[in-house]
Amino acid sequence: MSGGRHVVRPVDDVWLAMDQPDNLMVVEGLMVVDGELDRDTYVRLLQERVLDRFPRFRQRARHAWLPWPGQWWEDDPDFDLDRHVQEVRLPAPGDDAALEDHVASRLSRALDRQHPPWEVHLIQGYAGGTVIYTRLHHALADGTALFRVVLALADEEPDEEPEEEPEEEPDGALDGDGPGLLHVARSAIRALPGTGRLLRTPMVAEHLLLARRPASPLSLPPHHSKRAVWTPSIEVADLAGLRHATGATVTDIVMAALAGALRRWLVAHGTEPMVDDLPTMVPVDLRGSAALRADDLGNQFALVLLDLPVGIDSALGRLDETAARMRAIKASPEAWLTYGMLEGMGLMHPRLRVLATDFFARKATGVTTSVRGPDQPLHLAGMPVTRLWAWAPMSADQSLSTSIVGYAGKVHVGFKVDAATVPDPQALVAGLQAELAELTALAPPG
Repeated sequence: MSGGRHVVRPVDDVWLAMDQPDNLMVVEGLMVVDGELDRDTYVRLLQERVLDRFPRFRQRARHAWLPWPGQWWEDDPDFDLDRHVQEVRLPAPGDDAALEDHVASRLSRALDRQHPPWEVHLIQGYAGGTVIYTRLHHALADGTALFRVVLALADEEPDEEPEEEPEEEPDGALDGDGPGLLHVARSAIRALPGTGRLLRTPMVAEHLLLARRPASPLSLPPHHSKRAVWTPSIEVADLAGLRHATGATVTDIVMAALAGALRRWLVAHGTEPMVDDLPTMVPVDLRGSAALRADDLGNQFALVLLDLPVGIDSALGRLDETAARMRAIKASPEAWLTYGMLEGMGLMHPRLRVLATDFFARKATGVTTSVRGPDQPLHLAGMPVTRLWAWAPMSADQSLSTSIVGYAGKVHVGFKVDAATVPDPQALVAGLQAELAELTALAPPG
C-alpha cells in the first residue's frame, strides 16, 4: 500500500535534526508476552494492524527541492519487512540480566535512515516467553503514538478479532492543491501565538527561559554507551492506603519515589550540599483519547519541566511537594506554549534549530514519561501481555530517561541511563523500591 508523498511537519523535522551519536532520537518500548510468539504470527499481525493501517511505516524521510525545499516522507522503493523485524534468542538463563544486555547492545545504534526509521526485535527465551522490543525514530511518531501502535497488536480477549477502522485521507499529501504547504503555513501561524503568549506570561517565561539545571553528578557530558533496567511490577492496590491518606495520585506517588531514589543516588555519589531540585522534562500528550488515525502519527505532545524535590529530606514531604507541583503543571499553559515553540523551531534554519533545542534540553537532567495503559489485561495472539515499558529519548547532554507505565492494575518503572554518568543503574531500581516501601509503611492499609 502506497502512502503517497508527504511533507515532514516542522515539529517532526525538529527530531530529525536533534539526532547525535551520544543521544539518539529514538523512542523505545518493551512488551513482555507470557508464551513464545512465533515470528510468522507476529509479522502477520504487524502487517494487518500496523503496516496496512499506517503507511508511514513504509516511508523514509528524504530531502527534496521540489515542489519546495525541505524534508519529505516518501515510500521506500526497497522496503523489506525482514530488514525491520529481527528474531533473536537470549542466552541461558534468559533472565533480566540477559535481556538488559541485549537491549543495551541496541540502545546506541542509530536507525538506518535510508529506510523507514524503525525496527522490532522479537526476543525469545525471556522467562519462558517473548519480548517485543520496538525502536522508532521520534520524527516518525512520539511515545504515545508508539504505545498505541504497539497495543494495536493486542486484544482484550485471547481470541478477539481486530475492529476495522475507516480509511482517512492523510493531511499533507501531494494532491493537486498542495495541502502539505497549507499544513506548514498553519504550523507557522500556530507557533506565533504560542510565542506571544509566552512573552505575556511572566511566570511561565521565567520557568522556560531562565530555569537552570543544577550542577550534579547527573549533569556530566553524555557518552555513547547506554543501559536500561527496570523494577519488578508495582501493584496499584498496594498504594491505596497512601492515596487515601494523602490524596495523591498513583503518578504523584511514583514521581515522589523517583525523587527519593535520585536523592539516594546523589548522596551515594558524594553530592554535598544536596541540590534543591532536579528538573526533568515530562511529555504531555495533546492528542486526547480519540482513535489513532493514519494521519495521526508524528508528534502531538508538549514538554513541561517538573522540578523533582530531591532536597527535601522527608519522604512524605517529597510526596506533598511533588503532588503540589504536578497540580500546578496541570493548571499551567506551559504544555501548549512549548508545543508552539517546538513547531516554531521546526521552521528555523537547521543550525539555529539545534541551538534552540539544546538550549531547552540542557535545562533538565533527563525526561520522565508517564503513560496510563489499558486497565484490563491484553492478549497477543492469544497469549497474555504481562509488562510494558516505553522510553523517550534523552536530548542534548541529558543522562536519564524514566518510563512509568500503568497497565492492568500494575505500574512498571524502567530507567534508561547514560552508562558513563550512571554506571550503577540498579541503584536507582533499589532506591525507588525502598522509597515506595517507606511511603506505604507510613500510611494505613487501603
